[in-house]
Amino acid sequence: MMTTATVTPLPDTLDDNIYALTELEIQADESCVEELASSRLQRGLGLFFFFMVIVFFSWMFSSMEAYLTDASKMPMSALIIQGERHYVSDDDIRGVLLQKPAIENYFSVNVDDIQRKIESLPWVYHASVRKSWPDLLRVYIQEQPVVAVWNDTQLLNADGIVFDAQINSVSKSLVKLYSPGDRIEQTLSKYNQFNGLLQLNEYKIVSMTLNLRNAITVVLSNGIMLRLGREDAISRIQRYIDYVAVLDKDKIAYIDLRYDTGFSVGWKNDNKE
Repeated sequence: MMTTATVTPLPDTLDDNIYALTELEIQADESCVEELASSRLQRGLGLFFFFMVIVFFSWMFSSMEAYLTDASKMPMSALIIQGERHYVSDDDIRGVLLQKPAIENYFSVNVDDIQRKIESLPWVYHASVRKSWPDLLRVYIQEQPVVAVWNDTQLLNADGIVFDAQINSVSKSLVKLYSPGDRIEQTLSKYNQFNGLLQLNEYKIVSMTLNLRNAITVVLSNGIMLRLGREDAISRIQRYIDYVAVLDKDKIAYIDLRYDTGFSVGWKNDNKE
């Protein structure tokens, strides 16, 4: 018996489905391309907007900085000077401010620089500079705590620091100290010790000398010179205080206290002791 195979042809609808699927794939590809292009456009617009924002704020910051640092806008036009002063004048402070190359305003003025320049003035011990909105500069001055004339050429403050200033401008009652340059602090310390003891007994030091051998000589306001030597100066001053009451002070030129006990006296217009 013979079997016959029959070939059944594919229906036309299958071809139509294949073509429809292909068209959908093409449409999907075209949609992806459009979405990708749209996404790139949005990213580009975002980056452009971000860039423009940066440019805008940079320009605004630069313009604001230029405005705020422009001396013609709100210049520092008021000055208050405070502090007890005898030697530093208002004109001295103004002179320092006028040395600056240009007028500055609240934002551009450098108060630390002004403070350093004011403290460079001879009579200024310390300066404090503050600015107040919108145009006020406030300066507080502390003058040198001058205590002595040193070696007839310079002045000496309470810290033992010499400074250059007009000696003629200070009080004539200021004590005169003499010493080598490397013994200034030692000389001032000795003076403070001696002066404290003598003032308790109503004596005043006019001048004091500490020489290269560390020997000390003191001249009092009554004209008497005390030769104290290098050792036991305090006890020797006390010896003078204890015994001077029995002496005729008006006739004494000097008292030499460089003895373990006692003293010798040099009289005015007399070579005898």
